[in-house]
Amino acid sequence: MRIFIIKRRNIYIVSALIVILLAVLLFWFFTRDRAVSNYPSIKYTYSNLLPEEARNLVEDNPDLIILDVRGEKEFRKGHLENAFLVPLKELARHKEELSRENVYLVYCDNGKISKKASKLLSESGYPRVYTLVGGYNKWPYEITKSVSTED
Repeated sequence: MRIFIIKRRNIYIVSALIVILLAVLLFWFFTRDRAVSNYPSIKYTYSNLLPEEARNLVEDNPDLIILDVRGEKEFRKGHLENAFLVPLKELARHKEELSRENVYLVYCDNGKISKKASKLLSESGYPRVYTLVGGYNKWPYEITKSVSTED
């Protein structure tokens, strides 16, 4: 007859294994892949476009919606032709007014804010969202200036 003796070393080993197992489970829980839209089986993402690619997109898609996510001051100074002003702060409120069927080109001054806006749209289930790399500052083509009576 053999008596099972629990040694202090064995308790430490078992405790360490339990802690490691819990850490792995917590890591898995917080980093597991989650659906980024209301449609769990479909994941959307946005694409980055260089100015040349964006211009081709504008020319090839007459129904393209161009969203300027800068502020009103910057928009009045100059914006891409046919762009709609929807500042990032307001985009979350107005995104449901946008059709998921449309193609969107999003831009800001330098591309940082437009990445946030594009991520917001794509995570909300908009499948065709593009971001202008470098933003308005890198756009070498024609621009439109808004006429303002305040200036």
